[in-house]
Amino acid sequence: MKAIIIGNSGSGKSYLGRAIRDSTAVKLVELDNAFWEPGGYNRKRPKALVHSELNEIAEHDGWIVEGVFGELAEVFLQRADWLLWLDLPWEDCEASLLGRGSESSRQLDSVEAEKKFRELLSWARDYWVREDMRSSVGHRSLYDRFEGKRRRLASRAEVDEFITNQGWSNQSMQLSGESTGR
Repeated sequence: MKAIIIGNSGSGKSYLGRAIRDSTAVKLVELDNAFWEPGGYNRKRPKALVHSELNEIAEHDGWIVEGVFGELAEVFLQRADWLLWLDLPWEDCEASLLGRGSESSRQLDSVEAEKKFRELLSWARDYWVREDMRSSVGHRSLYDRFEGKRRRLASRAEVDEFITNQGWSNQSMQLSGESTGR
């Protein structure tokens, strides 16, 4: 099984990715961890290294890739069986981000982490305004181009229902799904 999960910050990509991983034992790839240096979200990893690592992972038999980075998810697009777009309203994303906070206590520089968290809130709020590959426009582009099974989930209830109804066994991932779920 090979699945890509995209959506705004706070939409529940990690939650869904972990639910699938826990049911299938397929490797979960968090694009935040590929993009950022360890210890915080303030230093990008070298682009060539990130793409090299992701291209290597894409060759594997199974994976779940989750993140807001549409340009990185694109590395997996031709090999994926599934594309899941969490297109939740800002109020849901904001509540999730505020609920988990800045995670500054887990960062090397807690003051910088708090500052970056405030920047993240502003950046995530603009998800529907930006037109890059980390925006609603960019994610819609990936979704529209994807030729495999796909679903656009627009609420937490839809995400939970999808997890429950899918069953997330390897067999159900191969046999079910919507190819035009818009």
